[in-house]
Amino acid sequence: MNRSVLGWLAILFLVMGGTIVWMGLRYAGALAPSGSAREPDLSYLKKPADASQEFLQHFTLTDQAGRRLSSKQLTGKVCVTNFFFSSCPGTCLQQNQTIREIAREYGPKGVRFLSITCDPEIDSPDRLREYAMKLDADTSYWSFLTGDLIYIRRVASEIYSVPLDKQTHSERFLVTDQWGNIREHFAWNKLDQITQMKMLLDKLLAETEEPADLKAAKEQPPAVAPAEEGAGQTPGNDSAGREN
Repeated sequence: MNRSVLGWLAILFLVMGGTIVWMGLRYAGALAPSGSAREPDLSYLKKPADASQEFLQHFTLTDQAGRRLSSKQLTGKVCVTNFFFSSCPGTCLQQNQTIREIAREYGPKGVRFLSITCDPEIDSPDRLREYAMKLDADTSYWSFLTGDLIYIRRVASEIYSVPLDKQTHSERFLVTDQWGNIREHFAWNKLDQITQMKMLLDKLLAETEEPADLKAAKEQPPAVAPAEEGAGQTPGNDSAGREN
């Protein structure tokens, strides 16, 4: 074998060796691939501050404008709450379209509407604001809320008594009175139940005193939630539905 052939073989081996080393470094993370996606900014997510692990009595989440909204601010308001996620093109959108029609009738009467995401990693305030705009939602009485998923799971379970996980939620509309009591829940896709819900809203708007039995129940000492991370997934009477 002549010297020129040996020279070309030496160059080939050097190139191959360099390529192997480069690929190994890239695989190990030492070299970032060109144009790699940045991690999403999740700085708006708030971890629950309740380290005592008592069951939640109130909650605070972030609305579509980036403002903190506490359930304490809703004292004196009749509220309708539902759970959803914005990337669901089917049932969630239909639910919120139903909410929109009810909200247009009852929002001006003083009822507040809360739509809480179960996919907060995607549903930032900016995304929820765009979602509200597409629905032509009046955010003076309809809030779209996000936060930490574990915390939202606790809100669903401990406040509303329904199960929730990422992209998995109750398909019910939950009605609370002026004192924060859950008074009833309704299937969003049954006309007779929507009619019943409107009748209940009229009744709750006319109430001037908290029902005695509900007031007495609040005076009982609060229960202590389990310490594990999954606290808040206590199944309720409703079923959770995976949206596609």
